[in-house]
Amino acid sequence: MLTSSLSNKRNWVKHHQIFSKGFIGFFLILQLSQSFGQDASFSQFYANPLYLNPALAGTGECSRIMLNYRNQWPALPNAFVTYSASADYYVEALSGGVGLLFNSDNLGNGAITTNRISAIYSYHLKLSGDADLNAGFEATYHMQKLNWDKLVFQDMIDPVTGNINPGISGEAIPSKLSVSALDFSGGLLLGIRKKFYLGFAVDHLTQPNLSYYAENESPLFLKYTAHLGMTLDLGGRSYRNNSGNFILSPNILYQQQQNARQLNAGFYVEKQPITIGFWYRHNFSNPDGVLFSIGLKQKKFRLGYSYDLTLSKLKSNTGGAHELSLAFLVNCNNKRNKPGAIKCPEF
Repeated sequence: MLTSSLSNKRNWVKHHQIFSKGFIGFFLILQLSQSFGQDASFSQFYANPLYLNPALAGTGECSRIMLNYRNQWPALPNAFVTYSASADYYVEALSGGVGLLFNSDNLGNGAITTNRISAIYSYHLKLSGDADLNAGFEATYHMQKLNWDKLVFQDMIDPVTGNINPGISGEAIPSKLSVSALDFSGGLLLGIRKKFYLGFAVDHLTQPNLSYYAENESPLFLKYTAHLGMTLDLGGRSYRNNSGNFILSPNILYQQQQNARQLNAGFYVEKQPITIGFWYRHNFSNPDGVLFSIGLKQKKFRLGYSYDLTLSKLKSNTGGAHELSLAFLVNCNNKRNKPGAIKCPEF
């Protein structure tokens, strides 16, 4: 029974030894008797804000159009590739932000593809002169497809040479090769004095069933996200050339989905127009990785790159992960002075 969407160490097989072409040797080592679908995870968390927390919709001083690309484990042929595109805008008449989010996840050169499109609304409330609270709501249409012809089964592998013998496998074809479902998520975001921020989100509130087999269930389990941080002005303004101050932003991110838990702790250092980030990622069973990022901020766009250095036992086999982000900023003529313009990192 195949499970749902993809992420770090995700979507192995359940009760069936199904392998994607180009992944065979890797899956033979890491095969698990049971596993559950997990969401894709981006290292540049705040460069994809709507994916992190729907309450972040419309929080920027500008309207944003954002593109994200992640290539996980590039040393393996046909590895995990994830694309994301989103846009958000503050609408005064709605007292909040609206957004659209599209995600596409690809495993094994199209063996399993997952697409999601989401509509988001975030209500912005000013609690006091120093505090703002956003409540985000997200509705998603989830589509997932299994390309059966691109899968390799155990009975197609020569036990002596390891070569793949093309032909018909004895594995029974699932009752359906594509699944779809409606999905809902929600989140909260608190900002204090434009320096401190705290957010919490829950994805997949209805836990839709994404099984390819009619007799089984494969729920998309709840995902919990908690993130908090602060912005510290370290000074260093040059009055001669009017360059900006050094900004330090320490952050913590915690995510959990079923039995998968992940804690990220790190910081950003910004000196206009450059932002540098360093993060440590821990999955509660072993050190998982170190994340490095660098970003360029301009008036009309932002460009970011990050690399995940794997620290686990997989470090010599996977090649880590590369990630790119690009954001276009529009409607920035006047600084926003409205509820919900919470200052968060941008990479």
